[in-house]
Amino acid sequence: MLSFLMLQGNATPFFSELAVALRAAGHHVRRVAFNGGDVVFSHDVTWFRGRPDALPAFLEKIVAADKPDAIILFGDCRPIHLVATDIARARGIAIWVFEEGYLRPGWITLEPHGVNGFSALPRDAAAIRERGKAPWPAMHYNPHPDFLRRAIYDVSYHGLRVAMTPLFPHARFHAVVSPFVEYAGWLRDWTTHLVRKPKEATLPDGPFMLVPMQLDGDYQLRVHSPFHSMAEALERILASFAAHAPASLSLVVRRHPLDPRLTDWEGLIGQHARALGIAPRVYFMADGPLDPVLDASEGIVTVNSTVGLLALRRNRPVKILGEAIYDVEGLTFQNSLDRFWTEATKPDAELLDAFCRMLIQEVLVEGDFFTPEGRALAVEGSVRRILSAYSDSARSA
Repeated sequence: MLSFLMLQGNATPFFSELAVALRAAGHHVRRVAFNGGDVVFSHDVTWFRGRPDALPAFLEKIVAADKPDAIILFGDCRPIHLVATDIARARGIAIWVFEEGYLRPGWITLEPHGVNGFSALPRDAAAIRERGKAPWPAMHYNPHPDFLRRAIYDVSYHGLRVAMTPLFPHARFHAVVSPFVEYAGWLRDWTTHLVRKPKEATLPDGPFMLVPMQLDGDYQLRVHSPFHSMAEALERILASFAAHAPASLSLVVRRHPLDPRLTDWEGLIGQHARALGIAPRVYFMADGPLDPVLDASEGIVTVNSTVGLLALRRNRPVKILGEAIYDVEGLTFQNSLDRFWTEATKPDAELLDAFCRMLIQEVLVEGDFFTPEGRALAVEGSVRRILSAYSDSARSA
């Protein structure tokens, strides 16, 4: 029998269902709740109600009692998870990290050691070619977006988190902006659309590069990049574009689909563009499908969004400004941003194919976190992936 310590998941029943499946397979699972939201999506949990500085001793006590073979968590940059992973590494305890899928839709990420900038995946082309030989699997799941269900889960989680504050008086949420402030931004946006139909995005007639925005609260931006905000990254991109892009090239900045609408990005980008003398060549895309814009673009500049990997799969040049698992020589542009505007190169198709095969073989699980069908598939695949690691270890011992 194996023992698992499960920490925070995301705002869905996925971690609860995963715990049930691991217990049904005959293993011990202890779940820890750090706020009321964790409780609503959990069963049979241990509560941590202390101050942040009491967390190491709390976790050490659990580790001593349960002797877990692994800890399981969603997102390895949350403050509570940084404490836990430090303890795990010091004690030789395995770490399994869930995240949104490196390939989307239809996949979630389940990676040992860490994800994104903390990933142990190789950045060397030769190693990727060697490890990316597994055949492409047959897909069993036809993913479909379910924004309403996702919103209900999110509101339920944060509503209970706030309502149960007296029971978790020292709990601190990891997000930069309160979810309720974000909800207000969404409500204002929807109300505005009811009164006034949003204008359609205008795209350039000629060649253009695309900049897919990321969320300010995204740890990809906050931890795995040199920027403190998306505004700072945009300033850097616009300045480089103004100084080094040919006059025939335009720039399209696309708002993140989950942006909470708290910042007037169109106004901010327009202000910078006017100051740099490039306003006629800079376009803002508030909404609309991504795929046609990617197909029409000459390439993309991104901090480290997974849109970059999607662009590579559409044979588009990509320049990364932060850390990304796919920022590999042969896949992305390795010279400076200033040179990208005139020297952009497309990815090596064979290397990209090997890279995606490696991802699917080693760190991706089919399914999603939100729909019942997708969660069932993801739970089944995750249990199989986790338990097979210990079977493989036993066979090799």
